[in-house]
Amino acid sequence: MMPRLLALSLAVASLATAQSPGSILITGGTVVDGTGAAGRRADVLIENDRVVFVGDAKAAKRTAAKQIDATGMIVAPGFIDPHTHTYEGLPRLSLERRKNLSSLMQGITTVILGADGRGPLEVKRVLDESEKAGLGTNTFAITGYGSARVAVLGASSAAASPAQIDSMRALVRRAMEEGAFGIGSGLFYAPQSYANTEEVIKVVAATAPFGSVYDTHQRDESSYTIGLLNSVREALRIGKEAGVAVNIGHIKALGVDVWGRSDSVIAIVEAAQKAGQKVTADQYPWTASGTGLSAALLPRWAQAGGRDSLRARMADATTRERMLTEMRDNLRRRGGDSSLLLTGGGEAAKSVIGKTLKQVAAERKMGAVETALELIGTVGEIGVASFNMTESDIEAFMKRPWVMSSSDGSGGHPRLYGTYPRKLRRYVLDKPVITMPRAIQASSAQVAETYGLKDRGVLTAGAFADVIVFDPKTVKDEATYVEPEKLAAGMRWVFVNGTAAVADGAPTGALAGRTLRKR
Repeated sequence: MMPRLLALSLAVASLATAQSPGSILITGGTVVDGTGAAGRRADVLIENDRVVFVGDAKAAKRTAAKQIDATGMIVAPGFIDPHTHTYEGLPRLSLERRKNLSSLMQGITTVILGADGRGPLEVKRVLDESEKAGLGTNTFAITGYGSARVAVLGASSAAASPAQIDSMRALVRRAMEEGAFGIGSGLFYAPQSYANTEEVIKVVAATAPFGSVYDTHQRDESSYTIGLLNSVREALRIGKEAGVAVNIGHIKALGVDVWGRSDSVIAIVEAAQKAGQKVTADQYPWTASGTGLSAALLPRWAQAGGRDSLRARMADATTRERMLTEMRDNLRRRGGDSSLLLTGGGEAAKSVIGKTLKQVAAERKMGAVETALELIGTVGEIGVASFNMTESDIEAFMKRPWVMSSSDGSGGHPRLYGTYPRKLRRYVLDKPVITMPRAIQASSAQVAETYGLKDRGVLTAGAFADVIVFDPKTVKDEATYVEPEKLAAGMRWVFVNGTAAVADGAPTGALAGRTLRKR
């Protein structure tokens, strides 16, 4: 069961019933309010940046300056994406990136900043500058364990000294004081992967006095190092000993060695919950993950010290052969060379984008891992879609009441443009795995509760007017692995803080997003 919804901070008992010049009345729709309750026929009145009424507007004599007929539509709270890279790089992103149309056209009105341990350390500066520049969606930050480690140790594989741990603790503590909602890690990725569990616990514990959430791309979602089940146990241990809630980012069973182990992961998490630990997870509904070619195939020891050190190892015949041997096993656990689709990179990668590793290797008349290593050495990092999950595991996780929706949105993968409509279309409407109220709850109120986002995620009087209106007959993802940047269909209206960012199915270009700070 979900915890009780956060109390709304705005008293609404004295709200006037008179028409407001800037008011909007959405009539005739089916309201699915985010709490998990069944949909009901109701009207929604927005005034300025708040929802002020949900019910029978005619009976209550509520009117508005503008009226929207939502007959046949679903009216819901805007979705909140707890694991995405859409705003990674703020505040330096271009205007187009800051508009965040890929999210808005899915009904996402709030996104996290800081997934995989890459969150900002200077939270106030980043959020202040971003809001001043203008944002299409709201955003909230979690600081980064990885950011702190890089700031103190660089790309080193060395264990942190007590003094270095103290420095990392000071950095993340300041970030929490400046309004971060938690701390993230990406222990799968170098150089975070070089840290032992005890180091992570000590750094994460510095965020505990602020009511933190520890969000993690865990150390192993497959069989690379400690294995999926031990990795889940490590994530839970970090949260428990650091004294913070745990969220397992993009939960999955990745690769042939762990397919079908979702039941074991679920059992471990629910045993911890039964013992009193606060644990959630988020998930995207795709059988392919998205990562870099290096992260997918290179052993972590080969990446220690950064790119120059990697090149030196590649030039040494003995070390190179050791790398290739381990890369072959990493390719096996991901399903082979036909399971890796090259999706993104710089201009130098243009000739290989849209091809599988198998196709590129055949063109070059080389082995698959030899081709991958050559690409890494000459082209640099290349994004890949890695087809490594099963529908049965996806559905098993999705059915659990503690698993939220997320996109893990990043360039080159259709999840950046299509995750939420895909979940609605594929797993609610076409093949009912979960109900519509549950899908919306997992995409809105549950995320707000997990991170403590006040007055967001529920469609009720007093909440901020992050409101979506979508057509259940037409809502769907349009993005594919071949065309990953096609906007989703079916969102008719998307309001961000009471401003229409999508009007009658078309983006308006509004920059109505705000930066949210933990108080």
